[in-house]
Formats: sequence, C-alpha cells, structure tokens
Amino acid sequence: MLEFELNDLKDSKIKKVIKEILDNNGIIVYPTDTLYGIGGNFFSIDVIKKIDELKQRNDSPYSIIVHSIDYIEEIAELNVFQKEILKKNLPGKFTFILKAKNQINKELLKNRDTIGIRIPEVKEIIELVKYLKYPLITTSVNKSGKEPLNNPDIIKKEFNEIDILMKFNILRDSKGSTIVDITNNKIKILRTGDSKLKY
Repeated sequence: MLEFELNDLKDSKIKKVIKEILDNNGIIVYPTDTLYGIGGNFFSIDVIKKIDELKQRNDSPYSIIVHSIDYIEEIAELNVFQKEILKKNLPGKFTFILKAKNQINKELLKNRDTIGIRIPEVKEIIELVKYLKYPLITTSVNKSGKEPLNNPDIIKKEFNEIDILMKFNILRDSKGSTIVDITNNKIKILRTGDSKLKY
C-alpha cells in the first residue's frame, strides 16, 4: 500500500504513479467533502469486482466522481432542467441520479439504467479525476452494513488490501451526500445528507 497526503497531488511525479496504478485496476481510498471514498477506474469490471469483495456486497451499483458537468453529458442523458439543477449544486455534497447513456456497459451499472454522479468540493480530487481521464468510483469505506470509516489509520488496518491511501485528516461525522433522483424531470430526494438542495 502506498500512502500519500492530499497535498502530494500537487507533485506531478506522484500523480503519475497514482495514475499508473489506477490504470492497472488499482484501488484507492481518498477524502471527499463528506466521507472517505474507496474507488478506482469506473470503466473496469475488475475494479468493481474488487470493491464488491472489499465491501462484501454485490447488489448495488456504485456512484462515480467526474470533474465537470460537461463530462457528465458524455455518460448520462442531460436536459436543460437537469443541467440547471446540477449547475446550482455542484461542486457540492450531492449525488445526482441520472439515466446512463446506452453505450455504458450495463455490467458497470449492475444492470441498472441509471448512474449516480458526484463532483465533491475537493479541488485536488477533481483535478486527479481530470488527469485520469475516466470517472472514479466513489463509495464509503466500510463493510456492507457497517458504519463508514473516517480515520485513515483505522482504514489502513481494516482495508489493507487497497493499493493507495490518500490521507487527509480524520473527517468529521457526516450523513454523506444528499442523493437526488432527477431522471424524470422531477426532484426526488432519496437520502438527506449534509446539504440542502438549491433549485
């Protein structure tokens, strides 16, 4: 396991090492604006299987982090109403559920036709995703049914199979992101998290 501080992402050599590992189906733990996330290359079935195994779950699809609203249009159906909602709330502590474009492999979506998308308010992580050139899976660091872990030292012990630990502080208690389904041009709050929706 390689360990880095969030600030290390300013170093181009470190960023290159991280990309090389993630390009080869590596798993990373990193801080978001709510909880620590565990992830890897969204377009890799192998990565999804690894995270399923780590979290001891296989039923639910994973959300992703992207670097911009423009990129969302490449992987999800987006109309004017939806785009306005996204612009008002991202970056921020939200996961928006959208209809995935048909070309996205259904296996990546656990045979759903929707996808959860985040742009957290952590500049370094957004820059990393932009550099990777693919979305990063994002899900809380915990075994299925257990509380999320927000202390990097505990994460290191309990998830020692990961390839990269991007350390920050011990994050404060969080309810996670607010999950908002906007697939049908309606606003449906599926989970109330740390932030209230602006619309």
